[in-house]
Amino acid sequence: MNLFLENIYNLAFFFNTGIGIFTFVCIYILIVLLILPASWLSLLSGFLYGSYIGSIIVFIAASVGASAAFFISKSLFAKKLKKVINRYPKLSVMEQVMQRGGLKLIFLARLSPIFPFSIFNYFCGLNNIKFKDFALGIFGIIPGTFLYCSIGSLAKSLQELKN
Repeated sequence: MNLFLENIYNLAFFFNTGIGIFTFVCIYILIVLLILPASWLSLLSGFLYGSYIGSIIVFIAASVGASAAFFISKSLFAKKLKKVINRYPKLSVMEQVMQRGGLKLIFLARLSPIFPFSIFNYFCGLNNIKFKDFALGIFGIIPGTFLYCSIGSLAKSLQELKN
């Protein structure tokens, strides 16, 4: 058990270096692009870097990953989806709602934990949403990000009290 804890501390020390933070950001971006859950990384960020710095790191990584997913979706899949939408009128109504509500809908969806972060990034790229609205809507993740990082930071504080 002591060897396990020693390895965890060595890993934590690595992630508190400049290259470690860069590695963490790259891993977070990759997780977002692969449509995998990233909430555990937000908790880990709070554990490693604290509530405030961890939130900033997660916000930057999530923003870069979300933007990349948006552009991948827009460039690779949007034209194909247009053909499908033109065949089904109900889908075009949904697309119009997304376009009109743009920033408001994105921001509200980001505040809600119901919408999966990674999938929503690709979904926004498939619609006629402007990148400006998409990018501003990302600020809606700040409360949830801070909550997850604070929980991770609290877990570290509890662990330190235990020792």
